[in-house]
This record gives sequence, C-alpha cells and structure tokens, in this order.
Amino acid sequence: MKQILLSILMLVCVMGIKAQDLMVATLQSGEATHVFYGANAFVEAVGKANSGDLITLSAGTFNVPKIEKALKIQGAGYMDDPENGLYRTTLNYELYINLPEGSSDDFLLEGIYSDKELRVTSFTPVKNFILKRCRFYRVSFSGATTENCQLEHCRISDYLIIGDKSTNFSVVNSVINVLQSNKENSSIIFQNTFINDVSYNAIATFENCLLNSSYSTGSSSSKLHSNCVVKYCLSLNADMFSNVLTKNNCYVATKTTIWGTDKGYSDTDLYVLTEEAKKYTGSDGKEIGIHGGYKPFLSTPSHPQITKRDIATKTSGGKLKVDITVEAQND
Repeated sequence: MKQILLSILMLVCVMGIKAQDLMVATLQSGEATHVFYGANAFVEAVGKANSGDLITLSAGTFNVPKIEKALKIQGAGYMDDPENGLYRTTLNYELYINLPEGSSDDFLLEGIYSDKELRVTSFTPVKNFILKRCRFYRVSFSGATTENCQLEHCRISDYLIIGDKSTNFSVVNSVINVLQSNKENSSIIFQNTFINDVSYNAIATFENCLLNSSYSTGSSSSKLHSNCVVKYCLSLNADMFSNVLTKNNCYVATKTTIWGTDKGYSDTDLYVLTEEAKKYTGSDGKEIGIHGGYKPFLSTPSHPQITKRDIATKTSGGKLKVDITVEAQND
C-alpha cells in the first residue's frame, strides 16, 4: 500500500493537479502493480484482476463494473472531510456482485459511498464476505446463500435484506434504516447496531443494540417476532419486546433520554448517547449502541489514507517541495 501511495504522489507532482482531483484505481495482482486513471479506472481494474487481487480506489466518482470474481476493494471512505483532506469514493450506479463457483470466498468491500443498491448473488455459497465502513442506499443478499459474512461500521439508508439462507451472518456497530424479513432457518446476529425500523418478520439475535420502530404503538407490526433472541438491548418503542420469548435485560427509554432530541436514520449523525443513557450497559459492561462493544464505530477506512497534502506550486533549487501525511485507523 505504501508503494502505491508513493506512486500516486509522484504522478500528482508531475501533473501539477490536486490529489483529490486525481481519480486512480490501483490493482495489486501478485507481485505486479497496475494503475488506471479516470472515471473508468474501476471498470478497467476489475477487468484485469484475478480472484483474490486487491483494488484500491482514490476519491472521486467511478463508473461501476459488474463483478464476477472474489476481490478485495478498498476506497477512500464514504464521507467527505475537507478539513482533514479526506474525500469519499463514490460509485455512480448499482453494484452487482455475482460470484460463480470457485470464486465466492473472502470478498472485501471497504470505504465506498453509493446512493444506489449493492446486490450480492451466487449459485454457490458466498463465504466470508465483508462489507466494511461503507454507505449504500440498499444492500441485498437475498439471492445468495451466505456463510460467515459480516457488515461492520456501515450505514444503509434504505433496506438491509439478508435473505433466507444465511449462516453466521453478523452486523456489527452499524446504522441501518430498515431491516427486512427473513426465515427462521437463517442465523443472524446484530451487535451494537442502531436499527431505525425492524420488520415484524425479521428473525435474528440482537445484542447491545438500539432499536426503534416507525409503526404505531400497539399494532402487531410494532413488535419483534416472538422467535427473536434479545440480550441487553434498548428499545424506543414500549411494545418492541413484548412478544419475544427469549430475552434478557431489555430496556425501554425515550429518544430524549437517549440522545437529548428526536432522531431517526442519518448518514452523518454519530448517535452519541447522553450521560443518562450510558447507564444502560451491554452484556460486556460497555455502553449500548454503535460506540460500545469490541469494535466502536469508525467511518474512516482501516487502510492508509492521505490526510494532508501540501504541494508547492513552484520548484526551489530544482526541487518541488511536497509535504504529505498518511494515516490509518485501527481495524
């Protein structure tokens, strides 16, 4: 990764343009590194890649390929932060990942923003798929059998559809607008996640989560399914847990108590709890919600990012002064 960043910086110096305006996709395939430029760089990198390769995307808005091989794809993040020199990687169309037999293990997608859908399908089980620190409009695994897949530190502004054939599917420290239904033969766990709206037919284990419901209090759909398992969760709906047969340390509070104001789904809100709300501790003794647990919420990707760029406009003594800071968050 360090070598790739240095290559990009050398190109920036030669071309004399701002780093955030240079759209680059790098492909690490074995010992070889390939670099592609412009809006079509992502498409070209996927076309040349083999299963297991790493593609790194700069900030910018990229055209979207259809992906039919297991890859590791890392963008610059899903949030703009101009004060710290961070700009997001955006996809301009729906992302369809259709993994054929022999190419359905160990897929990583990290640091991506999209106001479109991510849809994962496969004729064979999708194993160890990780969606990390991304923002999508909708995410669907409904056309795939999944094993040991995970969403971590993500925001989904519409529906999350996990599907009916999922084994050990986990959602960790994320923000979900609507959780769609699934069947009982799926094993799904949500940990330290805020879910704004839960379908009555969503069957899962919820641990250390904050759960809201937009349905009217007292209606059958304002309650979790009786076959859910709920542990150390807090509901903003008084009837949310009333049908649940297996539950432990379930709490009910108002939005004012939890956040000091009314909140629903947000692309940017950090959902910081009030001091009063921190008395509702999770199964690990830490706070409930996205900042608790073993992976407190972060939006910046875990791989190195250029956070400071100061490139002189003129040479001095035949040299161009470049001041670059590269930082990485923890995994």
